Amino acid sequence: MARVEERLGRGDAGDVAQMKTRLVLAHLPPSVNAIWRFTKKGKMYRTEAYNTWANGEGWSVKAQVQRQHKFTGPVYVTLAMRRRRSNMDGDNFCKGIFDLLEDVGVIDNDKNIMGCNWFWSLDLPDGVAAEITIVQADALEAA
Repeated sequence: MARVEERLGRGDAGDVAQMKTRLVLAHLPPSVNAIWRFTKKGKMYRTEAYNTWANGEGWSVKAQVQRQHKFTGPVYVTLAMRRRRSNMDGDNFCKGIFDLLEDVGVIDNDKNIMGCNWFWSLDLPDGVAAEITIVQADALEAA
């Protein structure tokens, strides 16, 4: 757990950088192809698989973000993900993660994600399927 705490940017006092938020997920969401379904009347709804994932990971993310920065306005997101199979398509997981970040209040709206850099990582600690870093877009543009 110390390695995860170190990767989350926590110092000795547990402080977290104000304009950067780092979160971890134990599981990746279902593929974007398995998030939504339609009723016979054409109404769209989220699948049980997505709702189960979002409920479990949502509680974890809420606990992690309590002492970290929450964002309004434009942000950049970096996703490091663990690849379980060689045929996995990484961009199919981004939408589910973005929706979760909005649903639990880490970001105000996923339409404010100005850019995303995702990559497969071999360096994630055991039990971590994804590591998410979020920074305010304004802060990067001013640097």
